[in-house]
Amino acid sequence: YRKTGFLFAKINFSCKNSEEVFELTYWVKKCPIPYCQGDRQKVTITYVQACGGIVRKIEGQNQYILLIRKKNSPLWTLPKGHQENDESEQETAIREVQEETGYCCRIEKKAGEIQFQYQKNDQNFCERVNYFIMIPKNNLNAFDTGEVEEVHWAEIREAQSLLFYQNEKNLIQNIIQKKI
Repeated sequence: YRKTGFLFAKINFSCKNSEEVFELTYWVKKCPIPYCQGDRQKVTITYVQACGGIVRKIEGQNQYILLIRKKNSPLWTLPKGHQENDESEQETAIREVQEETGYCCRIEKKAGEIQFQYQKNDQNFCERVNYFIMIPKNNLNAFDTGEVEEVHWAEIREAQSLLFYQNEKNLIQNIIQKKI
């Protein structure tokens, strides 16, 4: 190990089928090579599948995108959420959009996939989100005020600048450039 600088890695995959959660476990040295004589630590990453919607409406020449701002957060994002049990990706996206925005929507087409990592309560997560372009079928109904603070229609270029996460901005850019 000391000559090459490579870390020993042991990789185990396990699947909890009922929740569609995937875990990756590997071992890493606690201190940098070549000075390492310490213990190894176990790192677990939980893989999460989610789906969401890019809800859009067209008024004349203008195209608008529906954004949400979660409770206790200044960040604007696209609506999304975790896939439950035997739901299809489309069912998850429709359910989550309705819960978070109050809009019942129909799917036009798949918009793309993003992936990101985060930590929560000292656990590591890797989340993959499949987004769908959606059209609202109704006017605003009540949305989940326990989770979402505000729902906002933004002109598409404004939406791109308001969104916090670059991977979501990229999806909007693809719509602007008519790549999807």
